[in-house]
Amino acid sequence: MAIENPSSLSTADDAAWFARIWALGIGVLLAVTFPLWLRSWRAAPEFPRINWIALPQSPGWVAVMEYAALTVLVVALGAIVWNGRRRWIWWLVMVALGILIVIDQHRFQPWAYQTLLYASVLGALPWREGRRWFVAIAISIYFYSAAGKLDYQFVHTVGSQMVDALLSPVVDVADDWAVIIAFALPVSELTIAALLVFPKTRRVGGVCAIAMHVTLIVLLGPWALGHSLGVLAWNGLLATQSWVLFVRKPTWIKAVDINNKASFASILRWSVRLVVATALLAPLTERYEYWDHWTSWALYSPHNSRADIQIHRSALNSLPKPMRESVVKDEDGDGWGTLDFQRWSLRRRGVPVYPQARYQLALALELARRNDLDQSIRVKLKGVSDRWSGKRNETFLIGRNELERQMEEFWLRVRD
Repeated sequence: MAIENPSSLSTADDAAWFARIWALGIGVLLAVTFPLWLRSWRAAPEFPRINWIALPQSPGWVAVMEYAALTVLVVALGAIVWNGRRRWIWWLVMVALGILIVIDQHRFQPWAYQTLLYASVLGALPWREGRRWFVAIAISIYFYSAAGKLDYQFVHTVGSQMVDALLSPVVDVADDWAVIIAFALPVSELTIAALLVFPKTRRVGGVCAIAMHVTLIVLLGPWALGHSLGVLAWNGLLATQSWVLFVRKPTWIKAVDINNKASFASILRWSVRLVVATALLAPLTERYEYWDHWTSWALYSPHNSRADIQIHRSALNSLPKPMRESVVKDEDGDGWGTLDFQRWSLRRRGVPVYPQARYQLALALELARRNDLDQSIRVKLKGVSDRWSGKRNETFLIGRNELERQMEEFWLRVRD
């Protein structure tokens, strides 16, 4: 057994405190997005479950898996809030949350992905090292989020809407000026990421990050743009995280890190480091569609790939009422109405729809199978938009057979 040189380690109280805060925050997020996790809730039945792997054909078995995993997740989070020092409980959180996400891709919300990363770090690494990884992940969120917004689509749509909502109580902003001012939003976020990189400016960056999240809560709340409660709660959690990691001074003690010997624990630690390092670098491939948009922290970024689903009016009566109510009326007289994904998802599951063409096409295919839609469904599949022009590659698909053939083109396919 080798003894390393003494090094500064944060007290166990700091680690336990951070663990409690994160567990409590995730508990709140689960509560405000509960239609996404409780399949028996009125919002769930007509919204298809899109899984990652092949599942048992019996819906009963899948329901048992879901409720068992959800129970374990809630109990584990409660145990951490009660006693944040028990690091092994984070493995229960990771496994239970992972099972729920495997059963339904829609649950792969950005905060759920972040929790999977945090759970692995909290479960495997000492606090001194784990804290450095948390700092790196937080910086990457701001960096990649800003990079995703330095984009034609953002400044001409979501960004302009944010500027208008922010400034309209004070002054009327012309559309052209709103587009120009919208560039300040990602630039500000990028500046925060840069400030957080350097220890000397980290506290200033943390204060700015808190101010940004508070502003977003005000901007995105029901009194303004009306985004979901999950979005507001996650911004609140990230603001709290910024205070803990960047503003508040940690307490330190001298300690000795023991055990360099190869062991299962050592292999586990290196595996976690590799996974987190991959999560930090993989978003660089997002624009090439190798890594998903949300796992690349492309937040409020309308450049994402997507699928526009249209249903012919002859098949509308065969759809469940909540879904039928989300079909936008035919405007050009060709008989095709567009399914408003975002409205349907927010109304029935309480969260934004997963912003990925692969997922949305799979959703269209499942709707076609469930509702016996053949030639009465068509999809316009859109790729990632060009950063400078906003243009996209588009593919038109008509009928269930074409949807199935296109689904085979994705390297990560939904499993039947």
